[in-house]
Amino acid sequence: MGCNGSGDESVSAPSETRPNPAKISADNVAATGIHYREAVKLVRVGDFANAQRSLREHLLTDPTDVKAMELAGDIASRLGDTPQAIQWYRDAVEQTPQPSYALLDKLAKTLMATANAYESVDVLKQTISIHPDLERPKYDLAGLVTVLGLNHDAVEPLQWLIQNNLGDEESLVVLANPDRVQPDPEFCRKLLDRAPEDLRPHYALAKLDAEKQNWSAVSKRLPAVLNRHPDFLPAWALQGRALVEMAVANPNDANRRSDLVEWAKNKPTELKTLSEYWTAAGIWSNHTSDHSAAVRAFVEASRLHQSNHGPTLSYLQASLRQLGREEESSRVAKRFAQVAGLNDAVKTFLERNSKSQLAALRIAYQMVDLGRMWEAEAWTSLAKSLPEDPVATIEQAHLAIRARLRPDSPWQTKSSLVASSINISDLPMVSWDAAVQNARTIANRIDESLVRFIEQAQQRGLLHTVSLAPEAESEGHWIYQSTGGGAAVLDFDLNGWPDTAIANLDGAPMQNNSSPNRLFRNIDGQFSDVTSTSGYADTGFAQGITSGDFNNDGFPDLFDANIGRNRLYRNNGDGTFSDVTDEMKLVGNEWTTSAVFADVNGDGNADLFEVNYCGGNAPYETPCRSDATGKLASCPPLKFEASSDRIWRNDGTGQFKNVSRDWMQPTNIGRGLGIIAGQLDEAPGLDLFVANDMSVNHLWSSSRSSSVDSTNDVPIRLMDLGTVRGLAMSGQSNSQASMGMAAGDPDGDGDLDFFLTHFAEEHNTYYEQVAPGLWEDRTHAVGLYEPSLDQLGFGTTWTDFNLDGAMELLVTNGHVSDTGREDIGYEMPPQMFTRLESGRWQELPNSSLGDYFEREHLGRALVTLDANLDGRTDVLITHLYEPVALLINDSETTSKSIGLRFQATSGHRDAIGSTVEVLSSGDKRTLQLTAGDGYMGSNERRLSFALSNASNKADILVQWPSGLRQSFNKLEAGRDYLLTEGIALPIPMNKHAQ
Repeated sequence: MGCNGSGDESVSAPSETRPNPAKISADNVAATGIHYREAVKLVRVGDFANAQRSLREHLLTDPTDVKAMELAGDIASRLGDTPQAIQWYRDAVEQTPQPSYALLDKLAKTLMATANAYESVDVLKQTISIHPDLERPKYDLAGLVTVLGLNHDAVEPLQWLIQNNLGDEESLVVLANPDRVQPDPEFCRKLLDRAPEDLRPHYALAKLDAEKQNWSAVSKRLPAVLNRHPDFLPAWALQGRALVEMAVANPNDANRRSDLVEWAKNKPTELKTLSEYWTAAGIWSNHTSDHSAAVRAFVEASRLHQSNHGPTLSYLQASLRQLGREEESSRVAKRFAQVAGLNDAVKTFLERNSKSQLAALRIAYQMVDLGRMWEAEAWTSLAKSLPEDPVATIEQAHLAIRARLRPDSPWQTKSSLVASSINISDLPMVSWDAAVQNARTIANRIDESLVRFIEQAQQRGLLHTVSLAPEAESEGHWIYQSTGGGAAVLDFDLNGWPDTAIANLDGAPMQNNSSPNRLFRNIDGQFSDVTSTSGYADTGFAQGITSGDFNNDGFPDLFDANIGRNRLYRNNGDGTFSDVTDEMKLVGNEWTTSAVFADVNGDGNADLFEVNYCGGNAPYETPCRSDATGKLASCPPLKFEASSDRIWRNDGTGQFKNVSRDWMQPTNIGRGLGIIAGQLDEAPGLDLFVANDMSVNHLWSSSRSSSVDSTNDVPIRLMDLGTVRGLAMSGQSNSQASMGMAAGDPDGDGDLDFFLTHFAEEHNTYYEQVAPGLWEDRTHAVGLYEPSLDQLGFGTTWTDFNLDGAMELLVTNGHVSDTGREDIGYEMPPQMFTRLESGRWQELPNSSLGDYFEREHLGRALVTLDANLDGRTDVLITHLYEPVALLINDSETTSKSIGLRFQATSGHRDAIGSTVEVLSSGDKRTLQLTAGDGYMGSNERRLSFALSNASNKADILVQWPSGLRQSFNKLEAGRDYLLTEGIALPIPMNKHAQ
């Protein structure tokens, strides 16, 4: 299917690699008139010039002879006069109410030979209308419109092919998600070169700009198209979307809004027939807080998409929720989750080289759930022919699905059209002249001094390299080596100085032959390796490390996530640890990447959540190699089956029980890499946000039953609300390669936002909480989209490094394989961003941040700590093939900070989920004590905030996980405090070093 976009100088026809000269049709024509007969004889002997003269004589006497016109077109084509051929074919078509397929096919192909692609589209549509039972023109139309970016014009002909058992794999992939197919830029540029008077190919190029969120380029490219082709509706819709996005991203720019208003005033009435128009109207209404108009617009868009367009469904369920229409929102959210599941299933199928029977069958089952039975049957039929991952029950599955189809079955079941049942009759239309709310500025920003770090790992005795097998650096590494190793910060000896545990993975997965993880004790800012005397001796193939007080004895413990048996080390309180994995009944041999201790069910005991990645033995037995270097390279994770996450209930008696099936409601299994635990949504209770690689993220929202006491095995339910709350995918409804995670309140509006890092050529994603428990991808609007496109991000954090009252964003980068590409590096520099008063983020120059930032690395885990107790937050970063970095914060500031540590008494003592309001000099800031901390790491469990010299004191209001609200007043800056639930006075801890 499709048009050739090769380097050939000619523009190819819809169904052939080069324009095919028109076939002479004289043999099919009855002899009418002496001149006509003479022309036919001359054609047969190849005398086209004299044949043309004879035919002209004939047409002078019979100007409506359609067959003669067609023959004249054939002759003109043979003589190389393509414009004349087109005119003859057009005249022939206009002269007959039922043009033959052969005639219409000649016209379409000849138009393509002169780069008149859009006129060829019109002829192909006419051909299908006149000859609805023909297969070839449907393939030709579908192929041509997709390379031109008019994907939805391909849907109807492809549906006919599927219903008549004439479709192929490519047809099925396009129908599964028409937006997946991108225009062919080379083909479109050739059209512009050969037919510069037709500017419509710029629309396809603008779609590619839009895919990259380059809305400025879109808005500059399309006005000329609209001036030349004022009836070309797709360009009108895309221009409107671009103007909306730019007005939203620049709310203070009056010119942006006036451009949008002018576009709305001039738009054609027919534009309302396009779903893209309604989507733009909905986005604008959403950002002007007119949620009623947003619902109306997104319903209209969804109806036109047959409730199959992920981004529109995502917007719609969120807008319905804003209006309090919860039941409708839930139904739309369920549909959105099903569409997302389909998209992930198709992605897996393609990643497995379109050969996996199992992957194709999973798509078929997704189609059944979506009420798209014709596609379900076709995918099952395709699956039967595929050679890999055989399914024993494939024949039964095919027969069961076929039994649900009849010749008159609709393409999609009525019950699946969820948007059609939503009443919008009383909802208003979009107001294009409304205003967007300005971004919130951080009040009383204290000091805008630059951030700067000094790398001091060696100077401070933190000497460790996360080791891989010796041959990995020279021969390349497997997927299980590419993830690197994690680190945890804890004060295991309670001397007030943060210590750290760091991973090793130089053995084999599923084995205990790696060098042991290392434990470093911190005394007065100097680290010493105490592994050999500590009893901390895990030799498994390490991944992440987390810390928490699982037995409530006041001493932080360690949990090692491994490929193989995970290990729990109890802190004995005397500087040593004991491996209590067996004693605590923790079993299993999974690929666990990250973990977190948190009291999920609220019974006062720390439960354990394990984030798992790929399943089975294939990741350790299936090598992949780089095409550029020939070395081993990290395989795409979708080549392997996913592994379910697990949650272990701590029963308080010294044992854990796997309650995953009891607590966690079924959802699509992910390949998890990072986790954050805290009170994340608007409902009471601890929640868990899991970052999944190349599949939808999970937001496990907890709901407790007040009628069930805490001794019951099933006191709560965890439901994955990631799609409902806007955290599962990007704003384009793409599941991304999610890795690092940061949680915080960088915009100062009192709630939690999230930042996730992703693969190179994706964008990192900023999820802003726009309503309680509802997040929106605002990456492009705040300026964080483009800086991440050529980076592959891992660990990340939001922290106020320079004590100016506003958070900076730090990301560590590094590729998983040496691809040999010049545009995408292997080692990469870290990135630091600061938030401007406009609400946009600006990348700081690496030259201002310190020597470490001017070098490139294979960064992996990132954790924060105050290593030298000076009140400024430092950073520890692990790498591949490079020693751990300890970045000591050397930012110059006149401000001081307050550090807070927490101890709960009516729940688990770690107090995860405690929320803090800081009041100082009329300014209020909100912080939350979360755990998990993203990618394979565990931060120092401490909150820090800056005060100016003028205020120097702050009032603190803590809401503990139990619900108790407690005030601590007039805390002086320049030191840390321990806050204990129910105890009125804070306990002063260390003064900050000067």
